[in-house]
Amino acid sequence: MKRLVLIITCFILLLTCQSVANAKGNTTDTYWHNEFRMWSPYDHTPARSKLNTSAYYNKNFGWVGENSRRVRGMTIWAALYDGRDVSNGHYYWATRGSVTKLYNLAVERYAPGVAVRIDAKTYANGYLDGVWSPDSY
Repeated sequence: MKRLVLIITCFILLLTCQSVANAKGNTTDTYWHNEFRMWSPYDHTPARSKLNTSAYYNKNFGWVGENSRRVRGMTIWAALYDGRDVSNGHYYWATRGSVTKLYNLAVERYAPGVAVRIDAKTYANGYLDGVWSPDSY
């Protein structure tokens, strides 16, 4: 009987430690580069695992007045790895040099660890690049 209690206690402790580790989130930045054309206006970031219910974090490189092939901005929204929309209707206009936190329901609708990405659209020729993370601080 004492051995059974010890095994159950160890199991509960193991589960508790795992949930505390997952609560921190996946906050390291990943570089992305999106290419846009008038005839091909959609692109997306690389997919990553989402661990908690926080917002996605996105930062675009560049500055507003620069003269380059960077597009001035793009519409972005939260999506799963396969493009299914989890933004609940929240779309954002992200410009050069901007930081955006994207509302999403990925973990609430699916589960911690689901693969997610940021989908983007703009009708312009050029690119935009930056960094993103599926969980924010």
